[in-house]
Amino acid sequence: MTTTLKDLTDLFSEAKQKSEFDFVLTLMNYKGIGEVELMANLHEWFDAIEFYKTQYNSLGGKQKVRMGVLLYSTFFENSDFYNIIGSLCRIKLGYKGSSRLFWKTKKYERLLGIGEKQDFLIELLDDVGKQSIIEFFDQNHFKEIRNTFFHSAYSLTDTEYILHDSEPIYIGNVGHSYVSIQDFLIPKIENVIEFFNKFKYLYVSSFASYTSDKQVNGRFPAPIVATIIGSPHGLKGFRIKNAVTFYGQSHDSGIWYNEVHKMWEGHNVTTYMNSVETIEIGEQLQRYFSKADIHKSDKDFFNMIDKLKERNVPHELQTAVQLLIKFGNIRYDKMDSEQTIPKKKSLKYITLPFYEKALEMSGTSFDRTELNKRVKLLKEE
Repeated sequence: MTTTLKDLTDLFSEAKQKSEFDFVLTLMNYKGIGEVELMANLHEWFDAIEFYKTQYNSLGGKQKVRMGVLLYSTFFENSDFYNIIGSLCRIKLGYKGSSRLFWKTKKYERLLGIGEKQDFLIELLDDVGKQSIIEFFDQNHFKEIRNTFFHSAYSLTDTEYILHDSEPIYIGNVGHSYVSIQDFLIPKIENVIEFFNKFKYLYVSSFASYTSDKQVNGRFPAPIVATIIGSPHGLKGFRIKNAVTFYGQSHDSGIWYNEVHKMWEGHNVTTYMNSVETIEIGEQLQRYFSKADIHKSDKDFFNMIDKLKERNVPHELQTAVQLLIKFGNIRYDKMDSEQTIPKKKSLKYITLPFYEKALEMSGTSFDRTELNKRVKLLKEE
């Protein structure tokens, strides 16, 4: 875990160094006017896991196991946790973070599931070179444990956690319907506690570090000079001087803390969801255009493609086609040079969706002849 915790520490510092303004916005986690502790679930998550840690450390036997799995399962459920790590990755890459990073289904009709969030996050973590954090999720998160516990679909012996009505847990390509508490489960719980402790420390200490005002450059979305508002109790928001004019008088804009009502307040800030989505889509397209390939997960990429089809903006669709063909060609070339039949067949199935999605993009102009040939070839057994 030493390398993982160092990578997490570095991610906070690298994002701050890249754009302190966006780093502060991520710390604020602003979602609307309201009390800091109530407008997001981060603080309750902090408090709940601290309580579960106290119980876990004080108990023994099956009681300790139950409390440990509750802690483990709760840790992986928190949406703000994924938003913040994902936003720090995006900031390091030169883009903006978002407190809505994983409300990313086509019509924002639901929050993404845990597996979907991790699929989206893993590609971002790969982009910023945080392989050990990817390994943390790969080696410690088992949805089968979380699901069986929350659905009361498990039982315990003194030595084993037994799964019911569940897919098996795969360890070394071997499926298991039960796992050792001491050798498998407890080490995962302890790793989660270590990661949580470091994440909470980095977040809280970063927030508390703003003890005085500081001027920084940023984008909101146009380039601005902002004053980060500090206090003896830490970060209190940001202010942009003379940002707007009403009836011939200049006024400040920004988001800062109201000490009387104990809440974040937006001042002369208007959020247009269509504009926000356009900016986010533009940054996503730019990010994928600059990538040599998709290395870990294509779930975020195809979710973006689905949204682009729904938005139906011509220049966005044209860029999407270019990206689909680009990434499809990379996989096609790998398939073409592969000599092993099973691997070649597997690469066919991986390549096909990129080309099919490109052909589905109506309202775009490009020569489909070669693409149709390749799709026909890929569909042949």
